[in-house]
Amino acid sequence: MPRTDLPAAAGPPPGLTAAQAHILAAQSADPSYAGHNVGQYIELVGPLDTGALDEAVLHTLDEAPWLRSRLMSRGGLPRLDTSAAADPVGAAVALVRGQLACPPRPELLTAPTGDDLAPDLTGALLVTVGPRRHLLVQYFHLLAVDGYGVALLSRRIAEVYTALVHGRPPGPTPFAPLSLLTDADRAYSGSAAQAADRRYWTGRYADRPVPVSPAGRPAPAQDTARRHTVHLGAQDSAAVRAAARSAQVTWAEVVLATTAVRVTAQVGAREAVLAVYAAARTAPGTLRVPATAVNLLPVRLPVRGADTFRSLLRAAAGELTLLRRHQRLRGEELARELWPQYGGGRVPGPVVNLRPFETELDFGGIRGRVVSLASGPVDDLSVSAAAGPDGRLRLDFDVNPARYEEAEPARFARLFTEDLMALCHAPDVPVAALRASPTLH
Repeated sequence: MPRTDLPAAAGPPPGLTAAQAHILAAQSADPSYAGHNVGQYIELVGPLDTGALDEAVLHTLDEAPWLRSRLMSRGGLPRLDTSAAADPVGAAVALVRGQLACPPRPELLTAPTGDDLAPDLTGALLVTVGPRRHLLVQYFHLLAVDGYGVALLSRRIAEVYTALVHGRPPGPTPFAPLSLLTDADRAYSGSAAQAADRRYWTGRYADRPVPVSPAGRPAPAQDTARRHTVHLGAQDSAAVRAAARSAQVTWAEVVLATTAVRVTAQVGAREAVLAVYAAARTAPGTLRVPATAVNLLPVRLPVRGADTFRSLLRAAAGELTLLRRHQRLRGEELARELWPQYGGGRVPGPVVNLRPFETELDFGGIRGRVVSLASGPVDDLSVSAAAGPDGRLRLDFDVNPARYEEAEPARFARLFTEDLMALCHAPDVPVAALRASPTLH
C-alpha cells in the first residue's frame, strides 16, 4: 500500500482539497496503480433524445469547470454500440472495466497549463445496448471527484436533460465553487477543531487494535477487485427496515453491525475494527461541491456471543455518530500514526461503504437506474450498500483478488445474507445462536 505522507501542519497545497492531496501523493508514489479509478453507469430505457443528453452533460460540466475534460470539449458524448453482442450490457461493462483497470497517465496528475480544461481524469460515453436502451457510463479518478460528487453530477444531468426535453431552460446551478472545499480544508488544518478531532481518534484507538480479516494471506491492493452483488427482495428488505425501526436506527447500522458479526465469526474474534467512508463535508456549502472530499475512518464494534442484534445496532449507531462528529481528520494521517505496520496508506481492515445516494433518476420521464461498477481501492474486503426508491437493498461484496480465491466473494455474500436475515428476524436473540457457519467452506 503506497504511503500518502504530507507535512503534518502544512495542510493541502493550494487548489487541492485535503483528500485530493493524499490521493495525489498515493498515486504519485505508485503511478502504475489503478485502484483509484471509480465508475458507474445509468441505464436508460425509453425514447432517449441523445442530442439533449449531450447538451445536458456539457451544460453540467460547464457548471463545474474544474471537471470539464478535453474529451468532452471536442463535442458530445463518445458513442459505443454493443447491441449485437450476445450479452450487450455485459460486453459494455467488460469494456468499461478494462478502462478502469488502466492507471492514469502521469502527466494527468498535475493540472494542465495554458487553458481552463481539467486533465482527462473523468470521462463519459453513451452505449447503445438495444432498441431504446442505453447506458450512460461515467468513469473518474478519485483525484478529480468522489462518489458523492458524482451523485451530484448525475442528479444535475438528469435535471438539465428533463428541462431541455420539456422545452424550458435549466434552473440555476445547484453547485457551489470548489474553493469552498479547499478553503474549508485549509482553515481546518492546524485549527483547534483538528486538534480536538485528533485527541478523540488517538484516544479512542490508544490500544492500537489489530483489524481482523477473513483473508487467509496478506497481499497488496490490486488494480481491480472481484465483486459479487446481492439484490435483496422486497420481503428481505422489509425485514431489514423492520429491524432498523425496532432499534430506532437505519439500514446503514444494520449493514455495519452485520458486517461486524460476520467478520468476527469468520476469524473467531471478539471485536471488529472496520473502515467506514465519511463524506467529510461539514463546512457550510460543501455538500454542494462536486469534487473530492471523501474520508476513510475506523469504527470498532465488540461482538460478544451474548449480545443481541438490537444492542449491536444501537452500538453501531453510537459509533457512526462519533465518526460523523470527528470525520474531518484525515484517515491517512490516522493510519500512519496508529497502524504504521500496514504501510501508512489507508485505515486497514474490511471496509463498509454506506451509500445514501439516489439509485434512480428521472430523465424527462425515462427512469435512470444507477449501477456502481467500482468504488475505489480494496485492500482486503469491502461491503457496499445502497437502497432503491422502493427500499430494496443492493449489496456489493468486493475483495482483493490477491487475498481471496475466485469463489470467495460469493461465499462470503451467502454467509452475510444468512446472518442478515437471521439477525433481523430475531433481534433479541443472542447473536451466537443465530449467525451462520463461522468459516468459509
